Amino acid sequence: MARDKAMEILVTGGSGYLGKGIVEALVEKHPDWKISALDIRPPPAALAERLYQFIEADITSAESVNNAFVDYSPDLVVHTAGIVPARQSRYSTRKRDWERVKAINVDGTKHVLDAAMVAGCHHFVYTSSCTVVIDDLAHDYDNMDENVPTGHATLHYGISKAMAETYVLSPKHAQNGLVACAIRPSTVIGPGNTAVISLLHDLIAKHETYFIVGAGDNFFDFMYIDNAADAHVLAVENLLTTRTAAGHSFFISNQEPVYFWDFMAYVWAQFGHVPRYRFHIPMSLAWTAGFVLEWYTWLTGSAPTLDRGSVYDGIRSHYSNNDKAKKILGYVPKIGLVEGARLTCEDYKKHLAAHATESQAMKKLQ
Repeated sequence: MARDKAMEILVTGGSGYLGKGIVEALVEKHPDWKISALDIRPPPAALAERLYQFIEADITSAESVNNAFVDYSPDLVVHTAGIVPARQSRYSTRKRDWERVKAINVDGTKHVLDAAMVAGCHHFVYTSSCTVVIDDLAHDYDNMDENVPTGHATLHYGISKAMAETYVLSPKHAQNGLVACAIRPSTVIGPGNTAVISLLHDLIAKHETYFIVGAGDNFFDFMYIDNAADAHVLAVENLLTTRTAAGHSFFISNQEPVYFWDFMAYVWAQFGHVPRYRFHIPMSLAWTAGFVLEWYTWLTGSAPTLDRGSVYDGIRSHYSNNDKAKKILGYVPKIGLVEGARLTCEDYKKHLAAHATESQAMKKLQ
């Protein structure tokens, strides 16, 4: 790493949750670097003030991305821009949903990488996902590492991330001078991210906290946002110096696999809810109920928590071995899962309170 030169780093998806975390981590650790963000929407004002520049671009458009790299060649690109299908969309089989995911996660990645290389940037950190493996709902993946093959995912997100990762790490690009690696985070939680916690919190109001599907002994991986951002910073530093991470993918998590159903109970407890009892539902019964609710959803347009996909997700074990990231990147999670989950819940309480205040104000105006 050239100490006499201020490195120029571009973070795509810099206005998104993980992207913001990576930008903040880079700015904190390397205040002399020029950190830019590319996104379809501007970042929060507080973050924008810390950026070298913000570039507005739509990664689904090759022209838009190419324009972003006109007269601009960063030393490295961290490509984290993407779409994560949430809730029932996670299990969608509709072609139009796939086309949207593909346009952003696969085609968007190709547009960014191609434009960066044409501009002379040959260092690239790709934000992949553990779903390149675990979106194969038919199997458990205990202590999985990077030797587990991809290509078996059946859900849109995992399929798209595997395709994009394969493109980035293609030997063809390496032969053309690309120095790249892929980071595969587990499910990320943290303040400001309501996706996971809102789903678990909603179960309280729906009175769906009293059952456990299957034996309830399946393990799951979560990770705190700061740890995910740190891993990306370590990857950036590696590719700009020793380059020992080049050509590799890395699973990262909090290295604290937990019983999935116990984690939910911990989250509920943060909101003062402790189920009086919990009974086990056989997987076959839950699967049938999920099938019925899918039809109910189709007929009514409602959004039930339970469907066949969530049943499969709720009974499987999948957690990763981070030894490779530890050895090559020096990755060690700094914030423990218990503390990370507590901080996430505390932030969500503020979100709920703000939403309640806003709703009351709207009612007064009506």
